[in-house]
Amino acid sequence: MLFIDILVLFIFLERTISRYIDQKRDALVIACENHRRFPINGVTPGVVMDKSAFPDGDRFFFAKAPELTQIDGDPREMPSALEIAVFQTLKTGLATTQKAGKTVGLFFLQHKSVIITYPVKAEGTTIASGGLESPLTNIYQDFRRIQKIALIFVVINSFFFALFGNRQLTRIYFRPLKRLAKRAETYQDEDTLFFSVRKEDNEFSVLSSSLNKMLDRIADDKRVLKETIGSLKAANLELKKAQNDVIRAEKLATVGRLTAGIAHEIGNPIGIVLGYLDLLKQTDLTPEEQNDFIARSEREITRINHIIRQLLDMSRSSVGESKLMSVHQQLQDLISVLSYQPAADAIDFETNLNASDDIVFADPDRLRQVFLNILLNAVDAVSGDTCRDARIKMITECTTDDSDSPSQADGGFIKVTIQDSGPGIHPSHLPQVFDPFFTTKPPGKGTGLGLSVSFMIVEKLGGRITVSGNKEMGAVFQVILPLAKDRDVNGTDR
Repeated sequence: MLFIDILVLFIFLERTISRYIDQKRDALVIACENHRRFPINGVTPGVVMDKSAFPDGDRFFFAKAPELTQIDGDPREMPSALEIAVFQTLKTGLATTQKAGKTVGLFFLQHKSVIITYPVKAEGTTIASGGLESPLTNIYQDFRRIQKIALIFVVINSFFFALFGNRQLTRIYFRPLKRLAKRAETYQDEDTLFFSVRKEDNEFSVLSSSLNKMLDRIADDKRVLKETIGSLKAANLELKKAQNDVIRAEKLATVGRLTAGIAHEIGNPIGIVLGYLDLLKQTDLTPEEQNDFIARSEREITRINHIIRQLLDMSRSSVGESKLMSVHQQLQDLISVLSYQPAADAIDFETNLNASDDIVFADPDRLRQVFLNILLNAVDAVSGDTCRDARIKMITECTTDDSDSPSQADGGFIKVTIQDSGPGIHPSHLPQVFDPFFTTKPPGKGTGLGLSVSFMIVEKLGGRITVSGNKEMGAVFQVILPLAKDRDVNGTDR
């Protein structure tokens, strides 16, 4: 509307100025003819000037004679644009219309006035010429007043159009959108989301239909997803139960192997106790001898009790509760348990527990099972090789980075290296060492699950277990575990 208003105003302004010029040209013709017919007395022949004001502040100039050397008798005056235009018409005999000057128009600078000239001819010869300079400022003022009224009309009209457009947009778009948004906001998971619109909502009825179809598909997919998640949870529980069963079975198998070796260790103290009991039946013993036999019997029974308690601790079911524990303490306890094994009598256990921090967060029973499986394999390896000195080394050290570990612990890692002096592992067997049911032992001597279970336990703790070795260096197992951050054995802050 503003553009149309400006365009119409300029068109009417040009037409108004054109008509105004035509009117002034007619007035100029009449004035020039009157001056030619009724010359003014007392004026020097050849130049006739009339500077009296026309209506609207017009300036009129009339000249006779073809050549002029002065204007109004005063050579010091510079000719104006009107006088120059009149003299030019007097010379050429052509009527002219030109615009001069600059002033503020409607929106920018426009011409200030219009100069019109008219040649007065007699028998085809120009005998005089007249000119009229008329200002255009009055026209601009009138149009500026009209422009103000037009702008007020545009503002009022735009306001009403905005109200009408807002009402239409609200009815057609905003209200349906608000209803859709409100319906979506009040939606609950157990609800059936359905978008409904009225018939007059036009395009939104199509949108709502598409949304409802999409929501139906989402609801179906959601039901399928819930069923899938439920089945995955059940499968995960079964898998965990199966893993626990495998760990439990391997643990019992390990305890069985330990029991076979410990039976001999228990038999010796029992024989000694029985011997002392027979001696105590004698009646010729002094009180000192009786007390000595009783004390020795008590020591042997205490030894048996200690062995049985260690065996019970090994076979006790794990509650699966992780806590802060010392790796060094675990290794020392296992060396104590293995010392009762006949196969380990001739084995030299070397320990270099150099790690400055050995506290990890794990299930003690399961971590004990990891180290016990590795140590039992090492015992079997060195006891079967009679060509070398039977020796098992256990070395611990702290490390700050383990790029191959599944997790990056802020507190660093502890590396436990267990190396035996056995015949090592054949290179072709190395990739299969941690596979379930893989074993190189004779039937009945192993289940093939020990190292596989150990691998699974260490991986769940965020650590890593590796194996290497050959005939010269024996088998080398490395267990890398993340250290507990800023904790001690009792779980208090350091």
